[in-house]
Amino acid sequence: MKNLIVASEYRKLHLLQTLFEAPQNYQKKELADILDCSIKTLERDIVSLQELFDSDVAHVYEDSSKNILLDVGEHVNFAYLYALVVSNSHLYLLAKDIFTGQKMSLAEWANEHYTSLPTMYRRVRQIDTYLAESNLILETQPLAIKGSEINLRFFYYQIYSKSYPYTEWPFPDIPYEIVNQFILQVEAFYHIRFSLSSRIQYAISIAVSLIRMQQGNTHTFQEHWLQTWDAFAASQPEGITIDYSILEQLIGMSLSRSERFFTLAATFWSHFTHTDDFFLTARATFSPSTYLPKYTLASELTSILGEYPSTEKDFAITETIDFLSCFTFIDNINILPDIPLPQVPLEKATLADQVHKILTKYESHPNFRFIRQNKLVITNHLTDIYSILTQQTQHYDTLHIKVISKKGYLWENYLRGEIERKYSKNQIRICTDVTMNEQHSNIDLIISDFPFYEQTEIQADGLLWNIPPSLADFAQLDNILERQRA
Repeated sequence: MKNLIVASEYRKLHLLQTLFEAPQNYQKKELADILDCSIKTLERDIVSLQELFDSDVAHVYEDSSKNILLDVGEHVNFAYLYALVVSNSHLYLLAKDIFTGQKMSLAEWANEHYTSLPTMYRRVRQIDTYLAESNLILETQPLAIKGSEINLRFFYYQIYSKSYPYTEWPFPDIPYEIVNQFILQVEAFYHIRFSLSSRIQYAISIAVSLIRMQQGNTHTFQEHWLQTWDAFAASQPEGITIDYSILEQLIGMSLSRSERFFTLAATFWSHFTHTDDFFLTARATFSPSTYLPKYTLASELTSILGEYPSTEKDFAITETIDFLSCFTFIDNINILPDIPLPQVPLEKATLADQVHKILTKYESHPNFRFIRQNKLVITNHLTDIYSILTQQTQHYDTLHIKVISKKGYLWENYLRGEIERKYSKNQIRICTDVTMNEQHSNIDLIISDFPFYEQTEIQADGLLWNIPPSLADFAQLDNILERQRA
C-alpha cells in the first residue's frame, strides 16, 4: 500500500483512518507512534490536511485537552476522504495528465505543479515502484506510462475509480448517461445486475477504454477467445444482442471484435450479481478450460467455510470464480487497497492463513500461474468475502420468513406486524424482498393465506395461515421454532 502514493500521502490517509475509527482520543505523541513519524512531521501533516479539506468536509484539529480530533461532514465517509486524498496525490495527477495526452518532461510537469525537481525525482521513484508492481514502466522524456494495453487500462480504471466520488464523473466527452444505456443492455445480455456504485465503476472502465481507442491504443485478443465469445453470443435466448453503436457514436469509430469482447472482460473488474445461472453456465459450456479450473480452486477455497447453508456456499463459490476471472487477461493486478486496520480479528487472520495455504498449493500448477504474483491481492479479497459470510453465521439460526397474501400488501403488512409483536428478531427475520425468487434470498419459510400448488420452483417450506391468524396458526410456527432450537 505504501507504494500507492508517496510516503507523506500514505501517512495522511493512515492518520485520517486512525482518527475516523478511533475507539479513544489520541494525543500527538500517541499518533506519532502509530504513524511511525516524528511529532513535527505529524504537525505538518495536520496542517496539510487542514489546507486540503474544506471545513464542511473534514477538519483535523487539536482540542483544549491536547487531543487530535477529526470532524467530518454529514454525508462524508472514509471512502470519500480516501478519494479526496488520492485525487490530490502525485500518482493521480501524473497519471491523469498522461492519460489525457499531455506531452511534458518531468521538469515541465514539476514546474507546472509547483514542485521542485529534486522532490519530484524522489516521488517519481516511489510511483515507479508502484507501477513496476503492475508490470508498467514510467518514462520521463516525455512523461509516459508503458506496458500491455489491458494492464494500462486496468491501471487507469483503478486510478479513476478510486478517486470517485470526489472527482465526480471525470470524462466530459463520454457522458455517463449514454454509457449507462449501454450497461443496461449488458445486464440483459449476460443476465447480471450492477449495483449503483459498481455500475459507476463498470462505466469508468468502459470510458477509459473508449478514450484509449480514440487515442489509437487498441487491444487484440487471440482468435480462440473471439470464437468463444461468438458462440456465447449465439446462445442467447430469443436472439438478444447488444447495440454497440451507442458507444461507437461517442468516439466516432467502429469497435473491433476484440474491443466488443473487451466489454465482457471488463465486467469482472467491478462487481455484479447474477440474476440467474445463465452467465455461469455459458462460461462453463463455451470456455471449460478456463472456467473449470477456477471452479475447482473456488470449491476448495470455500471448503474452509465448513458447515454452511448450501445457498450461501454456492454464492461464495460464484463470488470467488468471478473474482478469479479478473486474472484471465491480466497477469498482475495491483489493486489500490484501503488502509489496513491496525488490529485484525483472530478469526479473520485464521481465514487469511487458510486462503493463503490453499493458494500456495495451487500456484505452481500451469492453470494458476497468476496466483504467485497476485497472491496477496487474492488472499485479502477472498478473506474479506469469507469473513463477512462467517460473521453472519448467527443469522442462519434465525428463521427467515416471507409473508404473502392474496389480499395484497396491506394484509401482508398486517401479518408481518403480528409476527414481529410475538417473536424476537433473534427468532425470526421477515424478508421484505419484492420479488419471490431472488437468487440468494435465503427464505426458510413462506407464510401465506393460499397454497402454491402450481409453483413447483418454490423451494421453501410453507405454512397456510388464516388472516387474521389464529392460535393454531401461531402454534404451528412455535413448533417449527422449537424443532430448529433442538
